[in-house]
Amino acid sequence: MGKHGISLKGTVDFASASALLGDLVKSFGEKTVCLQKGSEFCTLKPGETVSFEIEAERKKNRQKLVIELSWLDEVPVQEAEAVKITSVEPELLPEPEPEAETPAEAVFPEASPCPVVVEPPKKDEESTPGKKSKK
Repeated sequence: MGKHGISLKGTVDFASASALLGDLVKSFGEKTVCLQKGSEFCTLKPGETVSFEIEAERKKNRQKLVIELSWLDEVPVQEAEAVKITSVEPELLPEPEPEAETPAEAVFPEASPCPVVVEPPKKDEESTPGKKSKK
């Protein structure tokens, strides 16, 4: 994903600054923060793990509060199988029964059943026509 952002700067009275912070906190709590200025906007969706940095500074007649929050886009996690670590072996479950073969009528419903029986040739029978006998 490319870099996309928006910067909002200005000077407002205390009540307006407090309202901006309140909107930011409310949006952050709803896990969607959309900053907009005119037709420009940037929407952020905080992850479950958020890094933060808060700085407070006083110099002569100037005071400063900087709040920085950051997180990584999160890839949806597939639930893994439950893992259990013990010193006891589990009881083995019985193996499932093999599935019964599907009858031909179910696979080929239009076909009529024609039993085919193939018997091996008997040793005592005479040779088949066209073949020489071993006598």
